[in-house]
Amino acid sequence: MDDTGRRLRAQRLAAGWTQGELADRALVSRALVGALERGRHVPATDAAIRLARALGTTVERLFDPTAAAADLVAVSVLGGGLPECAQVRAAWVQEATVARVVDPVSALTSTGAPADGVVLGGRVRLFAGAVAQGTVIAGCDPVLGVAEGLLERTGGSRIVGVPATSGQALEALQARRCHGVLVHGPAGSLRPPAGLRRWHVTRWRSGLATHPDLRRPGLDALLSGELELVHRDRSAACQQALERARRRIGAPRRKPPRIAGGHLEAARAALESRGGAVAIEPVAVAMGLDFTELEVHDVELWVPDPWVELPGIQALLDLMGTARFRDRAGALPAYDLTDTGAAR
Repeated sequence: MDDTGRRLRAQRLAAGWTQGELADRALVSRALVGALERGRHVPATDAAIRLARALGTTVERLFDPTAAAADLVAVSVLGGGLPECAQVRAAWVQEATVARVVDPVSALTSTGAPADGVVLGGRVRLFAGAVAQGTVIAGCDPVLGVAEGLLERTGGSRIVGVPATSGQALEALQARRCHGVLVHGPAGSLRPPAGLRRWHVTRWRSGLATHPDLRRPGLDALLSGELELVHRDRSAACQQALERARRRIGAPRRKPPRIAGGHLEAARAALESRGGAVAIEPVAVAMGLDFTELEVHDVELWVPDPWVELPGIQALLDLMGTARFRDRAGALPAYDLTDTGAAR
């Protein structure tokens, strides 16, 4: 299969269609679609136009990735617009271009996956040689970044990882702005909706990260308002763990002084304020913070049935069984990789 065949197949699978369904929508034969995906045929101009229109793209973007691409109208994977001048990674989900902002610090370094383009005038201007394609996966587990970087370096099927709470990720999946999600919750509590396939990824502890100078204050002290405790969004599974703990001890609900967008942001805030934050143990340990467990959480990958065969999903599942992934993910503090990649 050549690059054009892979791109056509990826676009078709991203739309959730069989070869026959794409053929019907494009008014071409199924045999032609199959031959194109195997790299054994060059389509006539009229067939190429119909295939591109059916997939919501252009002939140039579908069959000639080196052609100069027009600016793309894109939305954030998590909904809404994109910040002007932000560098982004982008891909197609069904007939829409979605993007996630690349951290501005990592954009200046050699770490992390590279950006595909920049937001100018509310549209995404792709960099030379970049193509907005790949499998979009949203979630908050750090192994998503490990997998994204490893797949990027091998030059195979790529994924676009999107940092998000479990709630935000599921909302994006329901809105068809991503192909899969990483979600976490108390062991044995995860229940995917019908039509989703699931795989175990990892296990870690959710709780409270606190500055070492505080000498592990109790939950009462952190919830009383005596010390600053950085919270997470209500859709974050870690924040929900804190809420369950608050109800168990009968502590009053207080307005949080600060809400962090992610685990790293929360941990950094705890260091700066010499206080505490809702976070996971791997991030707390990596940042040199003390940690108090609230719950043990399982992390799972959920993918809708029509998208299980996407190249990026298959590449991720294959990667999780390799030594190069397990060595790197296992080096993260407080990670339990038992049964990683096992279907549930």
